[in-house]
Amino acid sequence: MNLRLKNLQPSQKQGFTLIELLVVIAIIAILIALLLPAVQQAREAARRSACKNNMKQIGLAMHNYHDTHRIFPPAAINPGCNGCSTLIPGGVRNITAHLLVLPFLDQAPLYGKLNFSQPMGTAAHSTVTAPTAAAAAGNKGFIQNQYIDVFSCPSDPADKPGVQSGGGHYNSIGYNRTSYGVISRTWQDNDDGTKLFWNSSANTPSLRSAFGFNNSARMRDITDGTSNTIFMCESSMGKKSTDYGPYWGAWTNTYWLTMDSMINTINSGDTAPFAWVPGSNHVGGCHILLADGSVRFVSENANLPTLLNLVSIADDQVIGEY
Repeated sequence: MNLRLKNLQPSQKQGFTLIELLVVIAIIAILIALLLPAVQQAREAARRSACKNNMKQIGLAMHNYHDTHRIFPPAAINPGCNGCSTLIPGGVRNITAHLLVLPFLDQAPLYGKLNFSQPMGTAAHSTVTAPTAAAAAGNKGFIQNQYIDVFSCPSDPADKPGVQSGGGHYNSIGYNRTSYGVISRTWQDNDDGTKLFWNSSANTPSLRSAFGFNNSARMRDITDGTSNTIFMCESSMGKKSTDYGPYWGAWTNTYWLTMDSMINTINSGDTAPFAWVPGSNHVGGCHILLADGSVRFVSENANLPTLLNLVSIADDQVIGEY
C-alpha cells in the first residue's frame, strides 16, 4: 500500500539553479575572452602572409620587366611636381611603375587598353592647365574604380583615397589605393628633378636608389648586392585632410616612398610625413621588398642609418643586422 502511494507521487523535475546557470555563463565568457585574441592573431597572421605574397609577386613582376626591357621600371614617367614653375617636357602623364608592370601581374588586358601617350588623370593644381579632362578621359575610364588585388595589403582599409584638392597635379577621386611603393632616400620635388633618384647628376650618385624620373637602374648597377638593396616598402599612405595620402595613395598616382623617417606604426596618425614613408597596419613594423625578390618584415625600431644604406644601390656600406 505504501509502495503504491509512493509511486503515485509526482517525481521532482531536475534543472539548473540560478547559480549554476551563472557559473556556466561565466565559464563561456572566459573561454571566449581567451579564444578571441588567438583567433584575431591567426587572422592577422594570415593577412601578413598574404601581404608578403603580394610583394613577392610584385618583385617577380619587376624582374620579368627587367628581363624584357633590360632595365627596371621607372618610379614615374613625367609625373610633374608640386609648385614647379615649369612642367617636365611631355606634360604630366604620371605613368607609374605600378602601371608598367601590369602585363607581368596577369593584367595584360587592362594594360592593353591604356594609351601611354596620354595622362592617367586630370590636373588638380592651380598653376597647371594640363592635362585636361578630355586628354585623360580615355585612360581614366579604364583605370578609375579598377581594383588590383595584388596592390593592396589585406590589413589596410579598403576605402578609396578620396579627392585630391589642389595640392598636386591629379584628382584621385574614384581611384583605388595601393599599399606599396618604390623607395628613395629622401623627398625631392623640384623643377630639376629628384636629386637622389637614378637619372639625376646632382648630389652624390652613390646615394641613388634604383628608381627615378623617366629612368631607373639596371641589375648591373646594383653593386651593393641585391640582398642589400630595398626596392619597395609598405606604406599606410596616411591621410591628412584631402591631401597627401589621397594623392599618393592611388596606385595610378603613387610617386615614391622616402626613407627619411622611421617606419611609422598604426598609431602615427594622419600627419603629412606618414603619407610617403614606410609603414603598415601590421603590429611592429612593415614588409620590405629587396632587389633579389625576397620579402622581409622590418621592425619599427630598425636603425634608420642602416635603412638609408639599404635604399642606396651603390654606397659600398657594410650592412649590419636590421
